Amino acid sequence: MAVKMENTTIRERILLHLSRFRMVNEEEVYNLPFDLTQDGIAAALGISRAHSSLELKKLRQSGKVRENQVHVIGSGIRRKVYYLEPDGRTEAEHVKKKLEDSGIPFETVLDMRKCDPGLMWDKLGPSDRDALGLACVIRVPVNKKLLPPTDSGVVPATHEGVVCISPEVKKRYLAAVDPESVRKWNSAAADWWIDNLCDDQERLYHLSAAGRSVEADRLLVGRGAEFLENHNDDLLETVKGMADPVRNPLASWSVRAGIAVACGDAEFAEKAAQELERLGSDEACIVRAESKLIRKDPEGSLADAEKIYAHRGTARSALLVGRSLYALGRYEEADRSLSDTVTKFIETGEISRLDEILVLRAGTAYMRGDREGCLSILGKALASCRNEERRDGIRSLAEAVGSGRGVPVFY
Repeated sequence: MAVKMENTTIRERILLHLSRFRMVNEEEVYNLPFDLTQDGIAAALGISRAHSSLELKKLRQSGKVRENQVHVIGSGIRRKVYYLEPDGRTEAEHVKKKLEDSGIPFETVLDMRKCDPGLMWDKLGPSDRDALGLACVIRVPVNKKLLPPTDSGVVPATHEGVVCISPEVKKRYLAAVDPESVRKWNSAAADWWIDNLCDDQERLYHLSAAGRSVEADRLLVGRGAEFLENHNDDLLETVKGMADPVRNPLASWSVRAGIAVACGDAEFAEKAAQELERLGSDEACIVRAESKLIRKDPEGSLADAEKIYAHRGTARSALLVGRSLYALGRYEEADRSLSDTVTKFIETGEISRLDEILVLRAGTAYMRGDREGCLSILGKALASCRNEERRDGIRSLAEAVGSGRGVPVFY
């Protein structure tokens, strides 16, 4: 028979949880485990503190549990803890037997990691399935209050209310349901991000996973500058998994190519270049040249970049000339090229990459023995950078240069 995780079962789960601590000395008033407090019980069972308090009050009134004020491990104040009374122990044993007779190990009711995912989904009603499904597809820690309401403790949370399901457990549970349900939950998550935390990268991931490819592409192109400015490997994996664009494919492949190059993925950059060429875009040439540099072919990238720069004189090709010269160890030439590149980027308004150029210029100063000049340029790079992760990298470079320990890596 199926065991439903409704309010009465939450009472039973509390009894089962407390039964695991029957060896605790009830006369002890110091160093009691946090698991015996209201917050500890709520965290262990994945229910709210209010729900834990309500059920414990009922159990206390019915003579199943008793409470005591003690010092809890890790807490500087006395807190209430709960123990099973004899009647509570008896009921806990009955609950345990009922579960075992149903073929359900009682530990699985207390710990999602030990529960069979298929069995868990079968037990849940529609609202609980949707709440747990949404909790499983959302990839970042969120407060349980932001999820759809549920009367059960099916979504575990810490005592601060943050959902606590490990990525491994999420993966197991999602693998146990049909793909259409997972798409539905990802679609709900995509809309959830608009209503709650407004994270474009997470919304893009969920739109793609939900099969809402037109909306995903619209977001990718519309927020292209922000995505390029804040590129990362997770964003790259999302973009690589997106369906081929059907609307405005030229703009879409341009953003995809930029993210691939920024993340150092030569293979995907070349795929994007092939699509750009098929669409008649001149950008394919520069993307192929950039991919050569990623593949450690600075001679090839320099030859291509110089041709593109001579033909079109773009800021992007000027930057690639400087990067290629730097990679070849031709630092004087690289510095002159990068200095010209700064001017070109400012003229075109593409100041989002100014910190990248300045870091390379700092590198050329360092390699020529000018540490003071290097630190000065790194200061300018830090002032122009808007990405916090890159700012940390620039600070680390400046610290390494200032301390004289090791050889800083500028490129």
